[in-house]
Amino acid sequence: MPNIGSVALKNNIILAPLAGVSDYPLRQLSRDFGVGLTYTEMISAEGIYRNNHKSKHFTFVKNEHPICAQIFGNNPDVMAYAASYFEDQGADIIDINFGCPVPKVAKQGSGAALARNTKQAVAIISSVRKALSVPLTIKMRLGWSAAEENYLELSRQAEKEGVNAICLHPRYATQMYTGQSNWDKLLLLKQQSKIPIIGSGDIKKSIDITNHLSQYGADYIMIGRGLLGNPWLISEYLQTPPKHIKDTIELHFKYMVDFHGEAKAAKLFRKFISKYLKHFSNAKELKGLGNKLSGLLDLQNLLGLINV
Repeated sequence: MPNIGSVALKNNIILAPLAGVSDYPLRQLSRDFGVGLTYTEMISAEGIYRNNHKSKHFTFVKNEHPICAQIFGNNPDVMAYAASYFEDQGADIIDINFGCPVPKVAKQGSGAALARNTKQAVAIISSVRKALSVPLTIKMRLGWSAAEENYLELSRQAEKEGVNAICLHPRYATQMYTGQSNWDKLLLLKQQSKIPIIGSGDIKKSIDITNHLSQYGADYIMIGRGLLGNPWLISEYLQTPPKHIKDTIELHFKYMVDFHGEAKAAKLFRKFISKYLKHFSNAKELKGLGNKLSGLLDLQNLLGLINV
């Protein structure tokens, strides 16, 4: 398993950057289950440049390692500033987002929309690379659409500029998160690249990790939505002792409370609890209670109804 630049990871499983989801508590839980690298939520470089508190709130905490800070934006100087800021804060790796298809990001000419402009994208990569001493990665899609597929060319340019690894989510931006990701495209990327390739998309079971590593040559597997409510796929793949579902839910909530405070944690945890409960026979009843969580007592009462 190759290093990402100077950073050696203990295994080839990476937690994806998920806006509004991959906060510190989820990252800590994922590390408990064994992931080798976690990413921050996607952070606005412009917000960092303008000293915006909301943007800086997405940062990592002291001694959270290894951690990759993911930034987005469309201005080379601002992106370099934000990258340098996070390196100073202790980030092990910096990642540039070229894959986010969400309209509010794309309409700014950032994320997946930025990848449409290869010249501007390369200018940003070059500017950020020059500002850093830590490894630099990029996360991208196949292109804006099938008619604008440019991932191989952008990847070649990125590698020339000194990017240390490339993460490919093999969908087009216009697909958003629908349809099936095309991992055959990742195999083509791997064949042309001399740097590590991270594959992302439709990893839902531990066997998916094994199959995608062997069939498509990815060096690392990044997992996002497939991990929500199912962190056990990590322990299954790594063949480590599994944690009980009730213990896992309580631990995740504890991390939320420690980081956000109980009242805020309860509200934020509602989006996670439904994922944990979806396979139970009384899932509808449990989800109804989960949507009303107001604190630890509510959670304990809910867990008392789970039969496993």
